[in-house]
Amino acid sequence: MEKILLRNIGVPGSHTLAVYQTRGGYKSWQKVVQTMKPEQLIDEIKASGLRGRGGAGFPTGMKWSFVPKDNPKPKYVVCNADESEPGTFKDRLLIEQDPHAIVEGTLIAAFAIQSHTAFIYIRGEMVFGAKRLEQAVAEAVDAGYIGKNLFGSGYDIDLIVHRGAGAYICGEETGLLSSLEGGRGWPKVKPPFPATHGLFGCRTVVNNVETLATLPWILERGAAAYAAVGTEKSKGTKLFSVSGHIAKPGVYELEMGYPFKKFLEEDCG
Repeated sequence: MEKILLRNIGVPGSHTLAVYQTRGGYKSWQKVVQTMKPEQLIDEIKASGLRGRGGAGFPTGMKWSFVPKDNPKPKYVVCNADESEPGTFKDRLLIEQDPHAIVEGTLIAAFAIQSHTAFIYIRGEMVFGAKRLEQAVAEAVDAGYIGKNLFGSGYDIDLIVHRGAGAYICGEETGLLSSLEGGRGWPKVKPPFPATHGLFGCRTVVNNVETLATLPWILERGAAAYAAVGTEKSKGTKLFSVSGHIAKPGVYELEMGYPFKKFLEEDCG
């Protein structure tokens, strides 16, 4: 199976902008800003069948489309990098070895809802990961991928890496937003949903690291290519953190619908 999320993992210097660009990095971002309208982008992601990888599995394009347009308040996109479930380390691998894919994916999501300020909220214990993301953002700013009037389009975007304080509950999106506002990480009852009442009471989209890191590949290869992978109702691939009493622990990328028995006994040993 062709790797989508792990395509850059193991490539020397994969965390740097120079190497990321040699592998097609930020071409999808340029394509989006220069040639697509937000509605086209949302339709493309809907057609791909991408579902949120944070746990709920909600269709990503549909989630973006719920953000109201007729509202004068700002709009925000937040990348949930607060990976805190015991035994999980799939997002951390992407954060440390392919941070530009996360940055590019976050920018694409921001354009889809026409947000001009985005955040990557990273778990406090991931000190090395935070440094990698901050370095990636700085490189993207210097290269002109983040800032004002991008590619002469008139579109502006700012991206901020925010470190949490290590509270497990901040992995839940409303608890995360409370923390990002400077308060206690305290989940809120829904509705209202973040799409209408999110960060600072404004329209907000929260997507997981894995979800956002998938976007550049979809925009590069097309929705149909992604929809061709996986099952009828669950498209694409998924990352799995594997540890414990097995021969080959690590992060695996599998096509949705892959038999678990085969994965455990043959792939993981």
